[in-house]
Amino acid sequence: MQTHTTASAVLGSPLKINSLEIKNRILLGPMAVLRPTEDGRPSPQSIAFLRRRARGGVGLVFVGGAVASERAWNESPFFPNVRFDKDEFVPDLARMVDAVHDAGAAIFAQIFPSFGRMGVPRNGAHPIAASPKPVVLGAAGFPDHVYVPGGRVTPPPTEATADDIAQVQADVVSAARRAKDAGFDGVEIGAHMCYFYSSFLSPLANKRTDEYGGSAENRARALRDAVAAVRAEVGPDYPVGIRMSVNDHMPGGQGPEGFAEVAAHIVTAGVDFISLSEANYESMAENVPSRSGNMLAHGEPQAFRAAVGGIPLFLSSTPDPQQAADAISAGHADATMLARQLLADPDYANKVIEGREGDIVWCDHANSCMRRLMTNIPVACHKNPKMGREDPGAKRSTALQNVFVWAAGNALLMKIADVAAKAAPKPKH
Repeated sequence: MQTHTTASAVLGSPLKINSLEIKNRILLGPMAVLRPTEDGRPSPQSIAFLRRRARGGVGLVFVGGAVASERAWNESPFFPNVRFDKDEFVPDLARMVDAVHDAGAAIFAQIFPSFGRMGVPRNGAHPIAASPKPVVLGAAGFPDHVYVPGGRVTPPPTEATADDIAQVQADVVSAARRAKDAGFDGVEIGAHMCYFYSSFLSPLANKRTDEYGGSAENRARALRDAVAAVRAEVGPDYPVGIRMSVNDHMPGGQGPEGFAEVAAHIVTAGVDFISLSEANYESMAENVPSRSGNMLAHGEPQAFRAAVGGIPLFLSSTPDPQQAADAISAGHADATMLARQLLADPDYANKVIEGREGDIVWCDHANSCMRRLMTNIPVACHKNPKMGREDPGAKRSTALQNVFVWAAGNALLMKIADVAAKAAPKPKH
């Protein structure tokens, strides 16, 4: 019982982010599971999904699966997305904000201007990134029960020009303004995985020789400038944070100390918090782990704490309540941010804070949700039949799609598919 009491006391305590107080330290991370309308507005299911997690006790909700520019809307590998790129969407975003507030949680918008190295060439446009380096999906391994037969390499992006970088920054600032106008309590600029801003942070993806490449200070420049511009737009009291990668987990890649050094340059522009994101699309097994506390075991929050001081740090993939509470008590982090676990049990936060950990429905890391997301099938959770159906009118996957999701997680079938894919004639260019 003492273990439960300790975890509930720590995770149930309030957290100050700039001028905003969050009621507890259990946060819903951004996920592309909201199923917005085809034109990018929050749907009844989008709102119902977030409202259900807010009622389940989380202190803060992050809205993911969103885009901050028309570029991102056009190049997205999954669709549709929630749109922050035009003023006409602000009233619809405000309805979503009001629903989450009414359910008792704060809400932040993830500002996401470009998919970078993961962007899909479409409608005559080509993705941009720090350097023209493609992504070898899962090069260092895939998560459990996730397979990509034959492998996949993304098209090399075009190296972003100074004008491109300035335009992305302008899109970020405009989206942050819209988020504030819609009533969001704060914003987070996405600089994780293999997306646009993340492509600048590590020498593994950034081969530039200009003011945006080379030293840690130069690699921080694009994101630092974006933070400074957003801060100037929203004012000193509005929470502004970043989500950034903390470890490449790749041969020749950058480790936590290197990313933390970059972060130390960025936070000087006015960062209120950092959401720590493990690995990237080339090291997906580390990004979507099957054990709690991977990030702590690798020393990543510890490295960031040493580099950025007391700026709030948010853990990821640490669903073990005591483990997360111990990390917070030790000063390594300030909150725990969860994704898959809150699909499986939307009441996780209430159960932890009330000392009812024995009642938690645990994510089993079968990753059927991820297979659905990767194939653009409505996301569901086999541990929680109500997930994806929070709104009674929500679109559901078909029986055929369900069979496909099962088959896509079957090791034997995927081995056969992999052999066949690798043996197939390669298209000529």
